[in-house]
Amino acid sequence: MNSQFLVRGSGSMGSRYLYLLRDELRVPVVAYPKRPARASELRDQGFQTIESLEELEQYNTLHSIVATNTGEHLKDAQLLARFGKVLIEKPLAPALSDLEGFNQNGDVDTRSISVAFCWRFSLAANFVKEALATLGQVYHVRIECSSFLPDWRPGTDYRESYSAREAEGGVLRDLAHEIDYAVWLFGYPSEISGLLSNNDQLGIRSEESADILWVAPDGATVSLRLDYLSKIPGRSMKACGEKGTITWDLLKSTVLIEAEDGSEQKHQFLDERSAMLVRQIKAFLGSGDDVKLLASYEEGARVVALSDTARRSSFSQAWETIPDLGIE
Repeated sequence: MNSQFLVRGSGSMGSRYLYLLRDELRVPVVAYPKRPARASELRDQGFQTIESLEELEQYNTLHSIVATNTGEHLKDAQLLARFGKVLIEKPLAPALSDLEGFNQNGDVDTRSISVAFCWRFSLAANFVKEALATLGQVYHVRIECSSFLPDWRPGTDYRESYSAREAEGGVLRDLAHEIDYAVWLFGYPSEISGLLSNNDQLGIRSEESADILWVAPDGATVSLRLDYLSKIPGRSMKACGEKGTITWDLLKSTVLIEAEDGSEQKHQFLDERSAMLVRQIKAFLGSGDDVKLLASYEEGARVVALSDTARRSSFSQAWETIPDLGIE
C-alpha cells in the first residue's frame, strides 16, 4: 500500500492536519496516534491507522507530520526521518539541551526536517514583509499575543495539558510563532533580555507570561509580550519607523499603514488558519512559490535558543548572549 502522508499524534493539531489532508487536499493519509484507543476512534472516522513503526513498512510514506507533545518531537522525528521528510509542529524542542543530544550518530539529515511556523504563510504576514520597506529605518517593534489558557481546549483540564508543565509548556514554547515571525521579519539578535512570570493565577508550573526585548541587526528595538492570562484575546504587531507605522492585527487579518503625511491605508485579507496550514503543507510537498517560506531545522533551533536565552536572562536579571548553534 502507498501513502503520501503520515500524521504522528492525534490531539488538536494532529487531528486538524488529518482532516485537512483528507478533506481539503484529498491526499492519502495514515494516522499514527500515541494512544491505541485513539486508533479505534480514528478508524471509525474513516482514517487508515497504524499503531507501530513495523506497520509503516507497508506504506511508501514520503512525508510525515509530527504533532505530538513538545517533549516527544525530536524522538518521533528521528524515528520517522528514515521514511522521508518530516514537518515538526512548533516548537522544535523544549530546550537547547534536547537539540544537543539529537542526532549524535548523524543518522538524520536535518535538511529533511522542517518546523511548522504557519504564520509565515499568512497573506497578511507576507504583505507586511513587503510593506516594511516603506517605513525606511524601523525604530521600534511591539508584538503582543495574549489569551486565556483555560479557554484553549474546551472540555479538557488545561492543568493536565503539556502547556502547564514546567519542562514542556509555558508561553515561550506555546507562543513560539511570535518569536519566529519577529525574527523572520526583522532578523536574528545576538543577545536578549527576558522576564518570565508565574504569579499562580492559573495553578500551573510553567510560565504564565513572558516579556522579552532585543535589538534587531538593523538597530530596531523589538519587544514581545506573551501571556496565558487575558480573557479578551489579542494578537498584534506594530512597527514604527521614520516614515510611518504598520499595524498588523493577526486575529482580524488586517494591516493598517499610517504614513508620515497623515494618510492611512487599511488592508483586509480573507485568510484563516486552515488556509495557512494548507499552504504550509503544499510548501512541505515542495510545490509552489511558498517553498521558501518553510522554516528549516536551523531556524527552528534558533527559536529554541532565543527562548532558552530569555529564560536564562529572567533568572540572571541581566542581558544574555544567544549561543551560536554551529548548525551547518
